[in-house]
Amino acid sequence: MEKISAGTKIRLVKDLDGKNPVGSTATVVYIDEFGQIFADWTEGGQVRLSKELFAKCFEIAA
Repeated sequence: MEKISAGTKIRLVKDLDGKNPVGSTATVVYIDEFGQIFADWTEGGQVRLSKELFAKCFEIAA
């Protein structure tokens, strides 16, 4: 997995929960000591991801 940190823009590439369409973007705001990734969707709302879920459903946006 590529290195991500707070401020990294990420893009949804595989349906996560049906709430946000593929192609939606978010900004990483925090990564906790357990590797959980917290991000804010551009369209509003928040998401919490494990590293595994990030690798499966997201990519770093250009």
